Amino acid sequence: MRINVSDLLTDPDLGGTTFTRRRPTSTVGTGGIVSTTYLDSTLSGIIQPAATADAQFLPEGVRLSDVQAFYTPSAISPGDGSTTAPDILVDNAGNTYQVLHVAAFDKHGMTKALAQKLLPGTLPAPPDPPETP
Repeated sequence: MRINVSDLLTDPDLGGTTFTRRRPTSTVGTGGIVSTTYLDSTLSGIIQPAATADAQFLPEGVRLSDVQAFYTPSAISPGDGSTTAPDILVDNAGNTYQVLHVAAFDKHGMTKALAQKLLPGTLPAPPDPPETP
């Protein structure tokens, strides 16, 4: 039996909150100059510290204490590691997190994203766009 929990993720009585997803997009101008902008979306979900079992999905050297788990019915992207940059998540306190791993639980109507806290005022540089022949 499939249980859709997406309504529970957005219920403030059960810990639901809102956070911002900043999705990087790159555009090439007329002079061939690449500029990066972020498309912001407000998402609903639950934010909690990552569990010890989540460490297996994190890159070597990432401290578990710097990682939060974001549960939401919306799509979140970890990037592809070369041409697509990962989403940036911003909680209500203004802390920014870079998405490292995403697991889709489609049958339950939710996505779980593990994101590492970034230093205040820093955003990772997006990857260079692929070269066109």
